Amino acid sequence: MWILLKDFLLVSKGMGIGIVLMCILNVGKEADYEMKQLEESEDN
Repeated sequence: MWILLKDFLLVSKGMGIGIVLMCILNVGKEADYEMKQLEESEDN
């Protein structure tokens, strides 16, 4: 029973880390897009 609980906690931890990484990558991609738009508007 203890092993099952430990495995569940490890899987939950891994999923949490994965979700956080996906959010960070998504925010970075949006920031890159915003910077690109800002540079293009300054060039015109």
